[in-house]
Amino acid sequence: MCGIAGIMIGGDSDLGDAVYRMLYEIRHRGGDAAGASLYLSQPRGYVVGRVSLLDPQTDLPVLREIVNRHAELGDCQTHPTNSPYTLARLSLQVESERLPALYRDINSRPSLCVHSLSNCMEVIKDVGTAEALAAFGQLRRLRGSHALGHTRLATESIDNLNFAHPFTSDLYPELSVVHNGQLTNYFKLRRRLAAWGVCCKTFNDSEIIAHYLAYLIRRRGYTFEAALRASLDDFDGVFSYLAATESQMGAVRDRLGIKPILFFQQNGLLLLGSEQVSFEAVDPDVFATEMAPGEVKLWSKN
Repeated sequence: MCGIAGIMIGGDSDLGDAVYRMLYEIRHRGGDAAGASLYLSQPRGYVVGRVSLLDPQTDLPVLREIVNRHAELGDCQTHPTNSPYTLARLSLQVESERLPALYRDINSRPSLCVHSLSNCMEVIKDVGTAEALAAFGQLRRLRGSHALGHTRLATESIDNLNFAHPFTSDLYPELSVVHNGQLTNYFKLRRRLAAWGVCCKTFNDSEIIAHYLAYLIRRRGYTFEAALRASLDDFDGVFSYLAATESQMGAVRDRLGIKPILFFQQNGLLLLGSEQVSFEAVDPDVFATEMAPGEVKLWSKN
């Protein structure tokens, strides 16, 4: 049992604090890790990368060398996490069409893992609860237009920082996914993605969702909504997930309807999540509606 959350607010707002409060209220759904993907109201003039390093002394020079082959590296800072990994946060100048190749090049090294690489979104995740996440990533100080959040209970895959949500994809670096449930046809999906030329970094079934959506959108020309709907036919198991891009947010609940997704939309505020209690952390007067089994919903920034 994991917890998922999403929020979209028109314009620029104190989104990080809202996400933190939502995740804090569903911390009982999983204390192994917490994470959020936060989207800016306007893109930066540069790209920010967040990459985990297993051994900073040896991995950081390698990361710098890889980045310099694709981009102009600016600031580079490292931060400890509540795990054996160190997080490197880099700012760089790079053409958008070169981001997927840079993403793949970094991930090709076993001890490096891209968490996010974008000019409009950052993924902040760490082992532990929402409280640990807020301390690590300064989550509560961040501003933006929309965000996804997750609290993880590690069941089918190992308790590892890189297995924490949200997940992104080299095929579409601005897309992020948070997931509750289990894809029982994971290995079939992974083999299909491999045949399509997609490389997975972890063995978390949730990573498959990000790559699947990104592939359909970027390589097959699907709209975001069409890709979400296609997943209902291709994914087996009990699952609910939220996905976001630079301008949209979507929610999918499988046809069995075991894993809940609730939503609330009013006066420019959109809230999504596993439980009503997380909505009340943002607005105590909210009363959410539960999505129906097999339902797909989509929202866009104003």
